[in-house]
Amino acid sequence: MLKKIIIAAALIVMSGAAYASGPYFEPLTEPNTAADATSFNNNPFTLPPNFSQEFVASRTSLAADFAAKGEVYPATFGNWDMLDFGGNNAEYIFIPHEVGDGAGLTRINRDTGEAVVLLQGIPANPFDSDPSDGWDHQNDNFGALDPAKSTPAGTLVVAEEWAGNGRIFELLNPTTATSPADANWRWLTSIPSVSHEGIQFDNAGNMYFVDENSSGSIYRFEPKNPNELSKGRTSVLVVNGGGVDSVAGPAQWVPITDIDSNAVTTADPFDYSNRGGRAAADEVGGTGYNRPEDLTVVTLASGNQAIIFTATGEDAGYSVELIDEINAVVREFFNSQVTPDVLGNNPVGNGGEDASVYGLNNPDNLAADVAGNIFIIEDQDPGDIWMAIDQDNDGVTESVALFASLGNYGSEPTGFKNDPRDPFTWYVNVQHPSTHGNNDALWIIKHDIADLCGCQSSKNHGAYVSCVAHAAKDLGINGSIKSALTNVAAKSSCGK
Repeated sequence: MLKKIIIAAALIVMSGAAYASGPYFEPLTEPNTAADATSFNNNPFTLPPNFSQEFVASRTSLAADFAAKGEVYPATFGNWDMLDFGGNNAEYIFIPHEVGDGAGLTRINRDTGEAVVLLQGIPANPFDSDPSDGWDHQNDNFGALDPAKSTPAGTLVVAEEWAGNGRIFELLNPTTATSPADANWRWLTSIPSVSHEGIQFDNAGNMYFVDENSSGSIYRFEPKNPNELSKGRTSVLVVNGGGVDSVAGPAQWVPITDIDSNAVTTADPFDYSNRGGRAAADEVGGTGYNRPEDLTVVTLASGNQAIIFTATGEDAGYSVELIDEINAVVREFFNSQVTPDVLGNNPVGNGGEDASVYGLNNPDNLAADVAGNIFIIEDQDPGDIWMAIDQDNDGVTESVALFASLGNYGSEPTGFKNDPRDPFTWYVNVQHPSTHGNNDALWIIKHDIADLCGCQSSKNHGAYVSCVAHAAKDLGINGSIKSALTNVAAKSSCGK
């Protein structure tokens, strides 16, 4: 995220079953526009009834924790971005830091509260562009680390967006490392250089990523060996012959490297000084989208997997149904100037650049819950979180509903993730709140049902679903919202 400042976040796969009939919350009817400095410390978000928020950690709290140990939390570690979970019981939270110099990675053990730094760039050093010169992660600078993503192999990848050299790095021991000194990092020189943001994996272990650019392409990396990212084929999405004129319709994946990560284009995809993957994609006619950013992977009613990505500059998102290894179909998943909301606004509208005006503007991050509902997080100041409702699960959204609204100017929500431990709990970062000294912070948003029906303590799945249904009734929740809550419980693994 952080684009406006510069210019001016566990793969969740949903079942092929139909969605619930609507949102499992009472949609907000207007954004939170309070710049009230006192609200940030206790309730930065406006939420629907039966939802609450809890503080987890911030730059200030971690600095105090590190000082108590006689250590220093890096002063450059602002702009907390697209987090992910890791560990046998998702006990770890990984937070990348999207800053221009001295970027890095923090790991927080949410059970103990202990935080450690696992990667830290040296601002005085240049960004390394030659992986053959004896690269050492402890003697390099890093910039704009936006995504942190756990891989199917249990490793972790982080990547550079608008700063640095568009590199991807893999941490081979993400849960056991205790500092940068014993963190086993490698530079994935098999992955082309672009402005990375969204990273996701499909069921076959293919990795998808975007080039966050005004005419950015969508990429797929197919590992040569399963769950091993050191070699593989990178292809780019080409719609109807390529270019920017056709952005939806039948499409193909066109290679820019072979299976051994050798370029098959005249342009060098691994030119780390010039975002070489962008020129290689243009050479084969890669379709350009206006600032593609985050990705999520779903399974449609057809049984095919699909990637969904946002195009922030278009106030839109797209779904890419994966037909086979070569062919795909691209559809417009949502569009603020086309898609209605559940309140009767048709279309929902983008509200313009004024965040105090209702509308879905600058869609950035994406997140899916266990029932396959997709949440859209705005890159706004401040920003909102919306739910996309695709009732027939065909990769096209019928309507959207406003779920949460951040109220402090100078900030935006990012890294919104459904908690693997509980289907009614989410984690979210509040990034660069200028009203509070850019004290980035991690928060929990949860439904009351998360406290009333313990997912991890459930004796069996049926009992958990029954508990959710009864808890909803006891909370005075009925009708379609109760049905939607029960649907989420039924799709969860609680008690299984």
